[in-house]
Amino acid sequence: MPFKYDLHGWFVGGVPDAELRTVPMAPPSQTTTTTEGQPRANWNGLAWVMVPYVAAAPLPEPEPPHVPRDVSRKAFLSRFTDPEAVQIDLASIGATVEAAQVRRYLSKVNAAQHIDLNDPETRDGVRALEAVGLIAPGRALEILDSPIQPKELP
Repeated sequence: MPFKYDLHGWFVGGVPDAELRTVPMAPPSQTTTTTEGQPRANWNGLAWVMVPYVAAAPLPEPEPPHVPRDVSRKAFLSRFTDPEAVQIDLASIGATVEAAQVRRYLSKVNAAQHIDLNDPETRDGVRALEAVGLIAPGRALEILDSPIQPKELP
């Protein structure tokens, strides 16, 4: 009968048929205790060894996959009100660092084929417009998280 071990090498018992992670030799002790610190057989790749049992740390939750929320460039710009668009345009005029930063953001928007509302760069840019007062508090989330309408699709 083969003897089975888990992903961490801990003995988990004998199995009637060969499965993955089995070896033909019996461990020195066939206990499957789960008490921390108690001796338990562990497969090290060559032989069973008796070592104090240590429970494996739980695996971290996988990050959800990035799901693009793409809108056309026109649709993105249309999510700003006319007064907001005027404020942003006026803020882009001049030889200041702030004006150059606004122009840089707008040039990226204008160069894009579409805008992914989940893209960190997009989100950071809209939040920055809110932080400097070019759009009202709370508007960044409205612009970024409002449901996408069929006419907004690229």
